[in-house]
Amino acid sequence: MPQPPSPVGQKHLSRLRAAAGAGPVLILTHDNPDPDALASGKALAALLQEAWGISSRLLYSGLVAWAENRVMLTQLTPEWEHADTLPALEPYSALAMVDTQPTAGNNRLPANHTPHIVLDHHHPLRHALRSVPFADVRPDIGSTVSLLYQYLDAAGISPNPLLATAMFYGLKVDTRGLSRGASPIDEAVYVKLLRWVDRHKLIQVEQARLPRVYFGAFCQGLEAARLYGRAIVAYLGPIHRPDLPAEIADLLIRLEDARAALCMGVYKDILHLSLRTVPLDQDAGLLIQAIVTPPGKAGGHGTMAGGQVPLAGQNAESIVARIENRYLAAMDEKGVGEDLVLQRR
Repeated sequence: MPQPPSPVGQKHLSRLRAAAGAGPVLILTHDNPDPDALASGKALAALLQEAWGISSRLLYSGLVAWAENRVMLTQLTPEWEHADTLPALEPYSALAMVDTQPTAGNNRLPANHTPHIVLDHHHPLRHALRSVPFADVRPDIGSTVSLLYQYLDAAGISPNPLLATAMFYGLKVDTRGLSRGASPIDEAVYVKLLRWVDRHKLIQVEQARLPRVYFGAFCQGLEAARLYGRAIVAYLGPIHRPDLPAEIADLLIRLEDARAALCMGVYKDILHLSLRTVPLDQDAGLLIQAIVTPPGKAGGHGTMAGGQVPLAGQNAESIVARIENRYLAAMDEKGVGEDLVLQRR
């Protein structure tokens, strides 16, 4: 398989080194981080330390709720610390963001703070990036892990087994094993990482045990789903973890003949949305931006997107109804819909 040329060279590394300063660097990611975010932050910390001796501190906010992600956090990326509020920034020479962007609405960085480094793969490119000293955001690739691998490779750094396993799993999850939004770069990185993967650790993550509440929530998601032609909507009501809509949407989009699946749920006075589309059809990032209006924020690309809408005391059902109407209009679907799963008697 021909290897795509890497756009990352010594000029990129020099600019990144300058933006990082003397250290330590504070590394942040989006709320409720997924495997791509956790692995990308660990990879950036490894690059800074091994290439230039710059230390880092990694902070995440929200929950790491999926069973697989919790095992990944403890077994592969234990460097991450939990903090729902930012620490004082004075002790840090730079602030870096991975798998998210300033003003994206899915992280704890205040709008009046400008990070020094941004590494991401999500659409859209936020206007705030113009003020960032070093930003590399590429929506044409399937995971931020692939971008970070190119920096490690340019610096001559081979990931150790724990880092390689974390990066491999992050890439695998974000692209669903290269079947969703994967670029030639992702394919090449996937193969390269295989040589260093700790297969025992990978099995521990992928076969993580599931709590009983998971099965109840999964059943709730299926029973809430309604079908409008080739578009699916599922409103879960209150949810026990904010990433549940993403997992339900991943399943619903596999319905035969479905073009798009939108799943929503309320967690801590915020409406969380996840959208999935089929390849070569609707762009999920553009679609979700058409249906989520301010003060809500949303983003994504290819076949997957997500968003958040603060309820601020408003009735969740009325907000859901407006979003659903915009979604069905964008999908050119009408009618009252039908239950996807026959209700049990």
